[in-house]
Amino acid sequence: MSTSTEYVAGSERPALVIQLLDDAGAVIDLSGYTCSLKIGDPTTTVLSKTSGVVGSASGVTVTFSAGELALTPNTYLGEVVATSGGLDYRRQFSITITPALP
Repeated sequence: MSTSTEYVAGSERPALVIQLLDDAGAVIDLSGYTCSLKIGDPTTTVLSKTSGVVGSASGVTVTFSAGELALTPNTYLGEVVATSGGLDYRRQFSITITPALP
């Protein structure tokens, strides 16, 4: 399982799919969970999103809207949170935004 991903600044596709695994290595079914995504660094969040962040049997799928990934090129920390019954699953990963060609 990858712990990093890369997008070109300003892109919207493909959707980002994040899987959370249990101790046996099986994908956790996140159907019915409330999910969110944050992108930033340990002191600043540059993108916080709940709309378009959906839990399912295959993990969390994040669909980006126009302009959401128009971020300054950099390597950021991403964190997905899936909540049910007041308890959270959290997964962090590296997300690199590369510059678009002129």
